[in-house]
Amino acid sequence: MKNIFKTFISCIVLAVGVTSCYDEMDSKSSIDAQYDQASNITASLGESTVLSFSEISINGSISSTEGVLEAGFMVSTSADFASYNSYKAGEVASTFNSVINNLTESTTYYVRSYAYTISGTMVSEAISITTPAAPIFELNGVYTAVDYNTEDDSASESYEVTIEFTSGSTTDIKITNLWGGGKTIEAKYDSATGKISIPAKQVIYVHADYGDVWMEDVNGSQNISGLFTPKGGFLNINAFSAICGAGTFGDQYVKMSHK
Repeated sequence: MKNIFKTFISCIVLAVGVTSCYDEMDSKSSIDAQYDQASNITASLGESTVLSFSEISINGSISSTEGVLEAGFMVSTSADFASYNSYKAGEVASTFNSVINNLTESTTYYVRSYAYTISGTMVSEAISITTPAAPIFELNGVYTAVDYNTEDDSASESYEVTIEFTSGSTTDIKITNLWGGGKTIEAKYDSATGKISIPAKQVIYVHADYGDVWMEDVNGSQNISGLFTPKGGFLNINAFSAICGAGTFGDQYVKMSHK
């Protein structure tokens, strides 16, 4: 009898559970309404701005967010978008913006906004944007720099680095604030190749607790190498170790762009 009672109760619980599941499901008419609403969504482009020879800013919008799974921009060098790159907006919203970088100088790009919905993909009319030619820079000047950890390529906040030639020289340079510590170090520059050579053991930072922090080449060389590209004004300092008396801050590399 106990077993029969348990079975009876179980059947009642199951029946209630099944009924509850059906109660929570959307009706077919509700689903159809969502589908119809998503089918009527339109995507539009707003203002676009050329920020540099390799970077543009684009604004987009969609008429509704109901049923939208993803929104963003498509960028192509072909007017028919035979191939393109997608740039997803951070979140689905009625308006959104993206800064698109790593573009090629003097190139015409075609851009349109899109919305992936439960009923398909909606796209806006396309516009064309042409990037300007990259400027040519001299080595000396002020740079926007970011240092990276070689282990996971994590980046720091950006900061400024200044480079100047030693008076009367076209090869001897001074680099100030390479690692954000305000220190000035010396280096050699070869204008024919763009290569920079920084003697190791130079102090790049003074830590409040650990004192002097100096740089050493990760491979044990006497110099840390770098490369300056005049077109676009890019300067990269290859991997080095940041060392102090108590140990190491890990291996770093620095990427800079001329201001």
